[in-house]
Amino acid sequence: MNKILVLFAHPAFEQSKVHRVLMDEIKQLKGVTIHDLYEQYPDFDIDVEREKALLLDHDIIIWQHPLFWYSGPALLKQWQDLVLEHGWAYGKQGHALDGKRIFNVMSSGGDVDAYRVDGFHGSIVK
Repeated sequence: MNKILVLFAHPAFEQSKVHRVLMDEIKQLKGVTIHDLYEQYPDFDIDVEREKALLLDHDIIIWQHPLFWYSGPALLKQWQDLVLEHGWAYGKQGHALDGKRIFNVMSSGGDVDAYRVDGFHGSIVK
């Protein structure tokens, strides 16, 4: 069975309706580690070696977060910049994550129509 790591990054989790429901469901699953970045690192002082060890110990990595300004929250971006180092996670010598599946689970504050090609957000990227 695959070991799954959910890297959860939401700076205002108490205000989220979507992520609260998702987290309640995820907590019921076996073989899933939930790692709340804002709870773990409120001062943004990321333990890079600990984070690398977590990644290596899991087969599937999920970045779960809200969409902020077409990107992830600030702490997730810092985590990516520090942990996913050239020569470790990518580049000619960066093979630490080979064979792992990594993807995002995101929410947005807008409804689905806003993100269609003819919607508000789609119209600004034409």
